[in-house]
Amino acid sequence: MKHKIYRIFLFLSIAIMAAFTLVPPVHQIPESNRFVPEVVYQKPPVATITLSTADASVVKGEEVCVAVAANDFKQILTMQYSMAWDANVLKFKQIKNYGLDGLDNRNFGLHLLDEGVLTFSWYDQALLGVTKDDGVRLYEMCFEATGETGSETTIEFTSKPTMIEIANASSVFLDLRTETGKVKIE
Repeated sequence: MKHKIYRIFLFLSIAIMAAFTLVPPVHQIPESNRFVPEVVYQKPPVATITLSTADASVVKGEEVCVAVAANDFKQILTMQYSMAWDANVLKFKQIKNYGLDGLDNRNFGLHLLDEGVLTFSWYDQALLGVTKDDGVRLYEMCFEATGETGSETTIEFTSKPTMIEIANASSVFLDLRTETGKVKIE
């Protein structure tokens, strides 16, 4: 029996030593010698759409309406984004003069107006894609000028909180180019 225990002990000892001698030591590669392949993804060329807001000036206490216009509006199927401005300068009043079929107040999220944010989402209900001439007015945003004389704010397109996504009838997402307008209180 003693011989069996010694044989098992010897076998385990040999197995443990073999395990440590067969495993190569950990080799640290100096950071400067590490090969890290640089992966470059090229975006295929896609169409762009340009959305712009106009410049305006207004007297404190008066109402000012700023048009949101588009260029390269070709076969657009769906759009979503947010608009932002300084709520200390302008107080949102209304949206009017819709330039797209199916566009009305229901396409706008009014829950963040006190923070100077308006969310927007629209799609072509015919699911065919809409084409409009360059310079088409999509809608107008109207504000009351509440800031001090000399103050100004931009009205810009943003992806917070609604991510910017614009797609055409071929299900291709378009790049958005923006032209931001300013409203100045005189």
